[in-house]
Amino acid sequence: MTFRQRIMLDRLVAVPMAVVCNAFVRGLGLILRRDHSIIPTATHQIVVCKLVGMGSILQATPLLRALKQRFPQARLTFVTLKGNRDLVDRFESVDEVMCLDDHGILPMISTTLRTISSLMRLRVDQYFDLEIYSGFACLLSVFSLARNRLGFYRHSNRFKRGIYTHLVYFNTRMPVRRIYLQLGRMAGVAASAADHLGAIRIESAERLELQKTLSTLGLKPGQPYILVNPNASDLLIERRWPEGHMVTALTRLAELGHDVVMMGAGSEAPFVQSVRDRVPEPARERVFNSAGVLSLGEALALIEGATCVLTNDTGPMHMAFALGRPTVCLFGPADPIHYGIEGPGVVTLYAPVPCSPCIYEVDEPPCHGNNVCMQRLPPELVVQQVLALLTPKEALSTTLQPGAIGGTIRLPLVWYTDAGEPLGVVIRSSNRK
Repeated sequence: MTFRQRIMLDRLVAVPMAVVCNAFVRGLGLILRRDHSIIPTATHQIVVCKLVGMGSILQATPLLRALKQRFPQARLTFVTLKGNRDLVDRFESVDEVMCLDDHGILPMISTTLRTISSLMRLRVDQYFDLEIYSGFACLLSVFSLARNRLGFYRHSNRFKRGIYTHLVYFNTRMPVRRIYLQLGRMAGVAASAADHLGAIRIESAERLELQKTLSTLGLKPGQPYILVNPNASDLLIERRWPEGHMVTALTRLAELGHDVVMMGAGSEAPFVQSVRDRVPEPARERVFNSAGVLSLGEALALIEGATCVLTNDTGPMHMAFALGRPTVCLFGPADPIHYGIEGPGVVTLYAPVPCSPCIYEVDEPPCHGNNVCMQRLPPELVVQQVLALLTPKEALSTTLQPGAIGGTIRLPLVWYTDAGEPLGVVIRSSNRK
């Protein structure tokens, strides 16, 4: 199922069911008077649920680590979609992964029923739901029969007060990893819990396979490279830096003598190839396309070995954070305070407009794809920041060092397009001339 189809089913089916369940469970709670105190010695089974978003899952690793430290004797199970399994399996804090298959309605129904049955048998002590808007995720938490269900609310918590025993306000103007930890503090996680991402396990065999693939693409063994991720998932394609800007940046980096490797999933391979094809010769000879040919482990090894990562606000950006690589991040529809990271070796470029951030607030961006925010990030500035991170001290085997360059560069706010049209405005189609 596509992202849009999942949203439609959630709103038409899951949300109404969650509203009914909320009223029923709330009334049942008044009758049963169940003890919802959280006692470390009595906590044996913890479940954390994050269904979508590899980036969000990576941002949850500080919470996973803190829960393991708080409840060392407890078993931690992670519930997610099937496509995220390989990533979650690499987290040392997770003992078991349960997956839902969203490749069709029937697989989704069967795997959901199987997961609910497994959760019931676990006798879950604490269930952490990291989804914000999903009615389906609410239903999963209810049918888990967990003694304590901890979750988030955004605009109103009325329809969640029965479903969850503990609720935390999800503030989109705060770092998401810290918000996840705030949910953990409801269960006694220490306020001093570290918020760095990772670690992610990468096998030696995956590193070796990557080297073979890079050699096949034409990159010499041991040759330093800049990694570029030009993609954005279908969650919000408006996060993608314009193709023309990317071509300009790639061309400039190659002309300066840098080898550049582009990455992407199989579905993104045609777009990545189209970007590479626009790079003029002879600069194109230094640009390599690895999209669609790497496993997740090999992609992680690719990020791990990069001298610098240039990426939009999407999954590989969070992987670069977790692997400690020098990273230049491009933000527009989202405020970097939420999913970005402030630290040495991370440079964030953000061009705010009146309708940004929109990704957390509306179903469809007001620009309808004309992402002026991303268009405002000039290739010259981006290349400059990449070059600033490529210091002589940087080596392929090292991670970020204290005192390195880093920070957020916010371009001045603009209210109009270059054509003088106001931004953030939606006009009824019948009013357009």
